[in-house]
Amino acid sequence: MIMKTKCLNFVIVGFVILTMILIPISCSKQERVRSNVPDEAASFSQPVSNAPVKAAFRPDGKPSRIEVDMQVWLQSQLKQYGVSDFTTESLVKLLGSEIRSVRFLSALLLGERKQISAIPSLEAALHDESLNVQKAATVALLKMGNRKGIKVLEEFCVKASKEFDEGYYKHTVDYSDALTVLADAGEVSAVPHLRKLLGYQRSWGVRLTTLRSLGKLYKKEPAVLYDISSMLDDEHPQVRKYASDFIQRIEVNK
Repeated sequence: MIMKTKCLNFVIVGFVILTMILIPISCSKQERVRSNVPDEAASFSQPVSNAPVKAAFRPDGKPSRIEVDMQVWLQSQLKQYGVSDFTTESLVKLLGSEIRSVRFLSALLLGERKQISAIPSLEAALHDESLNVQKAATVALLKMGNRKGIKVLEEFCVKASKEFDEGYYKHTVDYSDALTVLADAGEVSAVPHLRKLLGYQRSWGVRLTTLRSLGKLYKKEPAVLYDISSMLDDEHPQVRKYASDFIQRIEVNK
């Protein structure tokens, strides 16, 4: 009887441990399916935590901040796909790779290097089948003073906006990322779309990204201060904190 009890207890403990292991894995998979965000999208929109860093210095020689060495990091990512030639000619050819992530990373690297000779190829990449490659090409071109990608992203945002209004949220993260690029470029055409995403209750991350984009456009469109203020009562503390900090900075600089 004692042996049976011990066996039963062992089975119960084993079941509990197995459940604790499987539930997080299952939730992680469900979150990936629900968000439907490709791997390279995360690297496009999120800070790079494992990238090499380099010190930046002021004119007096003293360090001012730490910067991510994006060129080194992008090369390290491309090496994972067997890429070893990082010349401009090679990177331009890689824009035609069958691997989406390779096209994405190559476009960003060309932009970091400000390779003017690659502009025609990057303009062609604006029509890539992958939105993330289109965004990367737009960012790369913007670094070289070329704004041809703006129209492409604006057209995508119009389509994504209609889907959003219809309750179809599959492309909401892409929608948010495209608006981030537009805001970085100083495009006030992003403001109506950003106001819409402030009400997206499924992701506080999207709301926080939206607030940051609105903040970047404040100098061109001061009316967004009202929209930022409206998030002081958001349910998530990080969203509330950003709104509060932004408003305080505005008050200090008046």
